[in-house]
Amino acid sequence: MKASKIELDLHILVSNGDSLALTKLYDLCGDHIINLLSARYPGVAKQDDAQLYDAVNQAFFGYHRNPGTFDPEKSTLQRFLEIAAERDLKNILEKEARHGKKKNLPDDVELEEKFWNSIVKEQQQPENLLIKKETINLIDLELANHFDSTTDRVLASMIIAGERETRAYAAVLQISELTAAEQQDEVKRVKDRIKKVLERKDVEDKIKQFLK
Repeated sequence: MKASKIELDLHILVSNGDSLALTKLYDLCGDHIINLLSARYPGVAKQDDAQLYDAVNQAFFGYHRNPGTFDPEKSTLQRFLEIAAERDLKNILEKEARHGKKKNLPDDVELEEKFWNSIVKEQQQPENLLIKKETINLIDLELANHFDSTTDRVLASMIIAGERETRAYAAVLQISELTAAEQQDEVKRVKDRIKKVLERKDVEDKIKQFLK
């Protein structure tokens, strides 16, 4: 999916050094990216959501310093920043893990836990870290084969990871302003739709193979 017109306009402004463009871009998709990270890493969000904001800020400023890294023909700007923010969050968590702050790892997300349990080992070799990152990329690619929407891919990964909290799904769907009953109904409807794809395409089984 290519960048939208508003994203292209903002990208041009950022590339030309417009001082307000980054603020406008953050207003456009900053909160959405924070909500996605909060849902995907609920343990981190619960213990110290400052890490999420730090990761998102790093992603935005990294893009601002080098806007040429974004290709509007290959993805939306929001998706580009989502990937950058998650990468920066993982770097933050990995750095803290190396300093013995393992309590901040996303240990309540089953898929991520399998990776981090090995990543934080002191004697982990660089080539093994690369393998873990490649595995995460394989999972993302597999989900992308079956879900066009970034939101659907995040929700699918949450379902596979065993997330049960309605509020976590509501945050991703951006329906937190609805009543609890309305949120439950909408989350159930969306989860049922995604589960049908996972079951029909054996996506969950394929992803579990990556983790073996």
